[in-house]
Amino acid sequence: MAVDLILAFVCGALMCLTLAPPGPCWLAWFSLAPLFRFWRRGNWRQAMLIGLAAGLGYQSVFLYSWVYAAYRLASMPMVGLLVWGASGLFLALNWAIIGALGRLLAEGRGALRPWAWAALWTAVTFFSERWTPRPCADILGYTQWRYLPLLQASSLVGPHFLGFLIVAANAILEDIWARPTARTPQAAANLAAALALLAGTWAYGIFALARRGSPGPAARVEILQTAVDQRHKSEVRYRNDILFGFDELLSRPRAAPPALVIWPETCIPYEVRVDWAPEKASAWSRRLGAFQIVGAATREDRVLRNSALLVSPSGELAGAYHKRVLVPFWEFEPLGSLSRFIGSRDPLSELTAGAPAQPLFELPFGRAAASICYETTFPRLARADAARGARLLVNITNDVWFKGSWEPHQHFWASAFRAIENRMTVLICTNCGISGAIDPWGVVLARQDTLARGRLDVAVPLGDAFPQGSFYARHGDWFGTLCLLASGMLAALAFQKKRRTNS
Repeated sequence: MAVDLILAFVCGALMCLTLAPPGPCWLAWFSLAPLFRFWRRGNWRQAMLIGLAAGLGYQSVFLYSWVYAAYRLASMPMVGLLVWGASGLFLALNWAIIGALGRLLAEGRGALRPWAWAALWTAVTFFSERWTPRPCADILGYTQWRYLPLLQASSLVGPHFLGFLIVAANAILEDIWARPTARTPQAAANLAAALALLAGTWAYGIFALARRGSPGPAARVEILQTAVDQRHKSEVRYRNDILFGFDELLSRPRAAPPALVIWPETCIPYEVRVDWAPEKASAWSRRLGAFQIVGAATREDRVLRNSALLVSPSGELAGAYHKRVLVPFWEFEPLGSLSRFIGSRDPLSELTAGAPAQPLFELPFGRAAASICYETTFPRLARADAARGARLLVNITNDVWFKGSWEPHQHFWASAFRAIENRMTVLICTNCGISGAIDPWGVVLARQDTLARGRLDVAVPLGDAFPQGSFYARHGDWFGTLCLLASGMLAALAFQKKRRTNS
């Protein structure tokens, strides 16, 4: 059992290595196959432990960049180790649940076994990403970030279909590997079905990308990547230097005036009243005659929020968005007094979350939704905004906490998934990279890499290539719901079988 647990941990870690930037995406199609072999051997309790080990392998690799790197930069490495381990264990519970349910409900299903495992895996992932503040890294479709044709189907079936196909493929391979003498027509049919689905998904992607034509009339957007040292933002003596840095970027020569300027998350080095436009952004709005979207910590009485403020060309406040999903242990304290005891308190730990549905921004490009920091990793948030009419998604973030790690790359490519799923343009503005613009097909129009300082000027089409939005945006995550219903049916069948056996 100990050897199985170690190998399961390795399987999970290998799967995580398929994410950006290492990204050997092909590895995802068979790295989980041994895991199904281990799950065959024992009962549901052992399967749960195997799943937990695999989940720890996956989440440990992922959270090193997303958790430990930030605490290390904040000079709290020991607290970082504790939060890294606790977060990894919590997120790995998904894999433990999948192992237990799969062993109870999927085994013994004959030819349907691989598809039952895939449905259960998808159902658990689909359910958990709707109620936890997890960055949704274990949506296995992220492992295929290099293969743009494969991603296009998410505009129809949502973010979970590729993960379903990956799990089914791994289970089918293990089925053939475990019983080489039983390569029956059933096994051949499963393999043929998986290959047909993969080929069909790829073919649809080629067709969708072929329809990507001329963008038509465009307006300029300027994205400011300021590369401000995080330690300077809270010190008064650096305040003028930070503000002058914006002047320098915005004073650089330009070919044409912008329609929109985007500033990073909490880039204003002081708290701003929620009903006021920041003075510096207001002055530049009037000077350029352009909208500004500015990240700031806003205060209303005793309520502090992480906000994106829309400033009109006249310099007036035209809208405000407040971050909806706060970062555990960083922007809010999930463990209350225990978090304070271990020393994980941070000046931003008193933030209040914004409302689930907030007014969209009215821009020259149409109605736009804002998101802050890791909110772009939540498919449900972008889809809900697209369903309300947003045709542009603006994400502002401060990835300086993760410099030197893989997090900026994974964060950036998550935005490409949101662009394709909802068939909308996504603009990303970060303090230290990766900033950029991604079109509705997931094609990167422009990008500014990590640790660079500069102003990224990009032409964004004024027209909408998908005026009705995507099928997924209009109808929701119907595929995830279908897998949830299928899992419920498997549970009902298992319960009925147990009753007959007991009677």
